[in-house]
Amino acid sequence: MNNYFDEDYAELIQEGIGGGFNNLVQKQLEKNLNKDFYEVVLELGALNGYHKQFVKHNYDIYYETDILTKGTEQVSKNYIRKFQDAENLKDFKENSVDRVLATCLISHLQDPEKCLLEIKRVIKKGGVVSLWVANDPSIFLRILQVVFRKRKFKKHGLDYDSLQFRQHINYFTRINYLINDVFSDYRIIKTQMPIKGFWYHLNLATIYQIHL
Repeated sequence: MNNYFDEDYAELIQEGIGGGFNNLVQKQLEKNLNKDFYEVVLELGALNGYHKQFVKHNYDIYYETDILTKGTEQVSKNYIRKFQDAENLKDFKENSVDRVLATCLISHLQDPEKCLLEIKRVIKKGGVVSLWVANDPSIFLRILQVVFRKRKFKKHGLDYDSLQFRQHINYFTRINYLINDVFSDYRIIKTQMPIKGFWYHLNLATIYQIHL
């Protein structure tokens, strides 16, 4: 499974037609923010660091974390890549982060509620939590998977269904409930994509901007 993320993920997910939509979602994740400066930014499940190029606001330090990252790498003065389990943010103290963001991570986790509670623990009052959640198993998403993704994966010798059902183990309706419950006391801006305001079955992804 790690070979898929190391060798094939960028080409299969971040490029081509699917990659174009992926870029639109990344850009949407940078909208509806409440500041143009966040002192400490923590990205969870950053993988190959693709999202950082879309960040427009300033920051003092940007942490890219993932369980596939080995050790800690000081890329530059204000940019660090490091290992961190999203369900156990042990390296980050309570109220220590100004912005937390995650791109399509929550669907993959064994215990998404534990991750959301950890995010709530480390985020500062006045901060923002930015989450991208796949609308799995929406009708629209499943149709596009059949039309585009399965054929593309097959050319690479990969079984799309095998990867999908082993990786996306939490469906949208469950994640949506957990986000709304854990952050019930805070303002949540929810944006469906690509068609705002439509039923989740007619969309591919949902962006949450949670303002504390």
